[in-house]
Amino acid sequence: MNNQPATASHLQEISEQIGRAIEQEIDRDNPDEVTGKLMELCALQATATYANALAEQLYNQKLSELVQKPEHAKLSATDKKMLFAGLASQEIYYMTLNERYIRNLSHSIEALRSVLSWKKVEFEQSKYQTH
Repeated sequence: MNNQPATASHLQEISEQIGRAIEQEIDRDNPDEVTGKLMELCALQATATYANALAEQLYNQKLSELVQKPEHAKLSATDKKMLFAGLASQEIYYMTLNERYIRNLSHSIEALRSVLSWKKVEFEQSKYQTH
């Protein structure tokens, strides 16, 4: 999206926008609204993938900083893993959150495609019905 270095506040902002967009309700009986939401969710899926990559980048930067600290040099691998997980908890949170957003978006996109397919079948059937 851009080549600026990732920041935690930028990642948080993107993640919050994705979450708010996912929460928005639509009228599933309105094909135009369903189509619009489907297009929005496809774009959001790309944004969530980008946010996940940013979270991973921030996590890797954090780990790199932690590994280089002399006070961590004598810790066992298990102790480092436990300590680093706590110290990088925000980065881990955003990686997990955005992975879940990506899955949620995939399922939502498929559900909306199903709604549109059903609406198409209903429309086709209504052409042959007499009132």
